[in-house]
Amino acid sequence: MTQYVGYIAMSLDGYIATPDGGVAWLDPFNEAMGADGNDGGYGAFISEVDALITGRETHQQVLGWGWPYEDRASYVLTHQADYSADHVTAAGDIETLRKAIEKAGHKKVWVMGGGAAQRAALDAGLFDTLRVFVMPTILGGGRKLFTDGPQHNLSFASSQTHGGGVIQIDYLIKD
Repeated sequence: MTQYVGYIAMSLDGYIATPDGGVAWLDPFNEAMGADGNDGGYGAFISEVDALITGRETHQQVLGWGWPYEDRASYVLTHQADYSADHVTAAGDIETLRKAIEKAGHKKVWVMGGGAAQRAALDAGLFDTLRVFVMPTILGGGRKLFTDGPQHNLSFASSQTHGGGVIQIDYLIKD
């Protein structure tokens, strides 16, 4: 059975990116977490992931940085029926992606962003767990962790503190 997981950082006021989609604001926190020899569990996390779901904008942004996810399958959530780019296994709406992921037999899929992709996966009942890193900053605006939609209840699993005042909160999805 496929496990769908979230692993994402946000500001204290709930933003994952600046209004233009920038994430450079995370750099000082990543450096602070790394200074104590802790990568926030990212190394262990990514080693278990065999596929990704991204939104189209996130996919394009990551391509611009240079694809860091090796040969992991990449599923792009988009309304563009003919979307194609490097590192795209399949593209389409959330149900199209779910079917393709299940057909491929993936074990652990990271729903990696942005807010519309997070919301689509949540509303479709995909998430099993959600790990949120709360960064001690207030951006004051930008792109939210989840776009607007219906309420979903979560079950607290654990929390942990990291260097630089970063707090990790793990949730199980109850819906």
